[in-house]
Amino acid sequence: MTGQEGVGPAGASSPSGGGAPRSGGRARRHLTIAHVPEMLYGAVVSASVLAVASVHAPPGDRVVVVTAVVAVVYWLAHVYVAAVGGRFADPDHSTGSRVLLALRENWAVLLGAVPPIVVTALARLFGADSETSAWIALWFTVLMLTAVGGAAAWTGGARRWALAGEMLVAGCFGLLVVALKYALH
Repeated sequence: MTGQEGVGPAGASSPSGGGAPRSGGRARRHLTIAHVPEMLYGAVVSASVLAVASVHAPPGDRVVVVTAVVAVVYWLAHVYVAAVGGRFADPDHSTGSRVLLALRENWAVLLGAVPPIVVTALARLFGADSETSAWIALWFTVLMLTAVGGAAAWTGGARRWALAGEMLVAGCFGLLVVALKYALH
């Protein structure tokens, strides 16, 4: 699983400090509903970088590259913070072992950053300039956040106005990024 099997009692928090109970086997590495929040976080960060990097961007694919590099740096920072932060709750595991475990457990943030980047790259491939490609990706992100927020609300039992309200709140995070782009433009 993680190289930490047998360390601590069953159900103990993972050494990365994520607080999630340990599970057996390889299931931990597969995409689950528990990864959705981190993926959304990655999408919002990626869209925010796109919003800033695409302002008066020169022709070329620099916006996609810059966004991808920032997403990787952000993910590595997230991994490091999870590893070091977990040391306070469980000082028995070294920071090095925590970093390795956090690399395996926190990949969903990086994966979540991919859709806005891919949408931008596809728009560029189909002839849109950097600015237009970023706008397409930002509106895609708004729709994605709204849809995932709605799916989460529906799963939680929200219906009608409660469902609409939760979808609106989810979409507003994307709209904040759109507002950022408008403000910078």
